[in-house]
Amino acid sequence: MTNKRKPIRLKRPPPRTRAPERTRSQLLNAARALFAMHGLHGVSVAEIALRAGVSTAMINHHFGGKLELYRACLQGFAEVRLRVIDKFLVAPKSPEEMRIRLEMLVAELLDVHLEHREIVAILLRDLGASDQWGDHVERTLYEFTPRFTRFFELAQKQKIIRNGVNPLTVASIIYLSLSGLLQADAHRARVTGFTLSDPVHRATVVQQLLDVTLHGIMAMG
Repeated sequence: MTNKRKPIRLKRPPPRTRAPERTRSQLLNAARALFAMHGLHGVSVAEIALRAGVSTAMINHHFGGKLELYRACLQGFAEVRLRVIDKFLVAPKSPEEMRIRLEMLVAELLDVHLEHREIVAILLRDLGASDQWGDHVERTLYEFTPRFTRFFELAQKQKIIRNGVNPLTVASIIYLSLSGLLQADAHRARVTGFTLSDPVHRATVVQQLLDVTLHGIMAMG
């Protein structure tokens, strides 16, 4: 009498799961690209999900809807920008230190904006409809201005820049100059062959921008 061989029971492999952080990242990347091209209302949930390679349900699951996904894109950029400026927000003790800190700050801000070109495009596109950003995102975005202004207030207290100078005006001039350069970069590259993506040209732009700005505000000593 032969013993019957017991059948081997194969365990079914567990269903493949998608890492939540990877899904969030894919959705953010897809949304940034589409919002930059078409704006918040020009993009559907289905288009974002298709580009991200996930189901539409994942947008609600991870963000609570298209609007909150849009705001998450902006919030991430705003927080990165604040971390950059906080690295350099120290009272300078001399004109030389102020210049060095500003050069490093402006150079790193340019790097951040170039790395997040899609977010910059979204902000420029939607500047007239910033009510879509939500209170928290809007506060985080605009917090950059008072923190940048604070740098020049500290320099003024150290008597490095003149008392009659308005720190907010100086901060605004530098930041708006950077914004204008970034906005026109593609056009300037086609016309002149120079682009901010070139580190050598970018360093020259930072130097010249600060030369022009600081020339009119430094205290005479």
